[in-house]
Amino acid sequence: MRILEQGIRVAGVLAGLMFSTVSAGSRCFPDDFMFGSATAAYQVEGAWNESGRTPSIYDAYCRETPGIECANVADDFFHRYRDDIKLMVETGLQSFRFSTSWSRAMTWDPETRRMRPNPPGLAFYHSLIDELNSNHITPILTLHHYDLPLALQDELNPQAWLNPDISTHFEDYATLMFNEFGKKVKFWTTFNEPLGLVGYAYGMGFPNMPPAHRGSPTEAYEVSYGVLMCHAKAVKKFRELRDSGVVDSGARISIVLVSSYFYPLNPTSRRDVLAAQRALDFDFGWFLQPILTGDYPAVMREVAGDRLPRFTAEESEMLKGSYDMFQLNHYSSQAVTDCDSPTSTIDCASLAPGWQADKGVDDTHVMPGTLRPKPDRFGNNYCANLFTPYPPGYLDMIRYVHLQDPTVDILLTENGWCGNDEVENWDQVHFFEQFVGQVYKAVVEEKIPVIGYTAWSFLDNFEWGSYKPRFGMYYVNWTSETGSPDFNNPKPTDLARIPRPSAKWFHKLSTTRCLDDNSILALEASEEPTKDMAEMFGAPLVMIAVMAVVVMVGIATQKRRQDYERIPLVSAR
Repeated sequence: MRILEQGIRVAGVLAGLMFSTVSAGSRCFPDDFMFGSATAAYQVEGAWNESGRTPSIYDAYCRETPGIECANVADDFFHRYRDDIKLMVETGLQSFRFSTSWSRAMTWDPETRRMRPNPPGLAFYHSLIDELNSNHITPILTLHHYDLPLALQDELNPQAWLNPDISTHFEDYATLMFNEFGKKVKFWTTFNEPLGLVGYAYGMGFPNMPPAHRGSPTEAYEVSYGVLMCHAKAVKKFRELRDSGVVDSGARISIVLVSSYFYPLNPTSRRDVLAAQRALDFDFGWFLQPILTGDYPAVMREVAGDRLPRFTAEESEMLKGSYDMFQLNHYSSQAVTDCDSPTSTIDCASLAPGWQADKGVDDTHVMPGTLRPKPDRFGNNYCANLFTPYPPGYLDMIRYVHLQDPTVDILLTENGWCGNDEVENWDQVHFFEQFVGQVYKAVVEEKIPVIGYTAWSFLDNFEWGSYKPRFGMYYVNWTSETGSPDFNNPKPTDLARIPRPSAKWFHKLSTTRCLDDNSILALEASEEPTKDMAEMFGAPLVMIAVMAVVVMVGIATQKRRQDYERIPLVSAR
């Protein structure tokens, strides 16, 4: 068994050398292409009750929901951001995407029944942004990343996003942030992944997404209307302030949308082709089409009917064109069929009423060639049923976005590997090599105006309900107390940042701007000296390795689209 393991390992090195050798020269990105990484406020900041910050909905939810951990401390980024920015410089980041916590920037005023500015919280974000700019790292600021102030849930009736007045509250918040940071920040995002906020939290009832509502045929649609009105009003205000000189004239704003790319389970079946397009419309078009055309996709109108809110003429006009660029998150791809088709493996009755049932697809099949997470040396595999990354799907998704409006730039705002507890995670490097390779094809070969790639995530961070899985280029040494609702004061020695191989890989990529130069890292990271393989392992073992490469290539070239693998349905993501 030991010999076989070594043979497979050598085969991997040989395969890497083979495929890097046959590539047509170095694959280099333009000089102005941004390589960056991302985090979000609640997932990394900690300091949940410092600097005047008041609770968000997640601070309450994690205390009242069994099995859900809290982020009182998280990565303690609030206190350690200067050191973390030094790591960003060492890693070669040219951009850093983060979110501001509405609960830190503003606090509830019971007299006016509005949120008002919180100077200590704003001072933190000024300091963070100044530190980034002084280190030549471009800030990409997201206004909302799943952490609504608890006051807007408790004090409004109806609550939160269901309240018609929520858009004026969000406009107040956005206006404050534009006035505070408009001259310091060039890239702005209103919302991160409204699909998660709306579809998962109010449609499918994901237990890690408050309020985890499920069962209403209309609630998710009503929330989507509120979120889109928040977005439209914020963009309108942004442009007014940009025109008046409050916001930098070169600053741009958009909304970060997320979607898998969906392929028809049977590419020759018209029914499956329509199912794949319907899945894209219900996940991606739900928020994209309103900012393009002022209305929801036609198929959503057809299926949902009067359960889908209607925009007034004024609202439609405000929504239409409310983007300066596209901002895209992407992690997975699936093959789909109708939930009631002969090839479906699920029961339509199992789909949540409303948005998911209206979409009506079986998306539990993956494409051949999908990168599947494997257990780490501790036996953990947190991502087995959550994560189906298929590299060509990234390029197809970028192409799809570009076709919606070929005149605007695209910023890739999240993409990353769902990992386990190991520091030496080479699967993460392989993921980045594969997916950044797809970005290269989009930028250089197809001339699609993609201006930057943002890896999720810079640090391991709180992943909405738990500290597992881990996405970071830097491993964070959490303790057994980290997720406790009662833990507030980590030791200086806690939460150490430990670079994974991907941090070194990313530094090489961002400094050379070329992909092929990174193949040397596979050899540098080898535990054995990098000398002649026959001397290292012996000629018989090398022959086994070569034969393994031949078999691997043969299998890869014989794969066909019909070899779909089914994945089980999951209740979290």
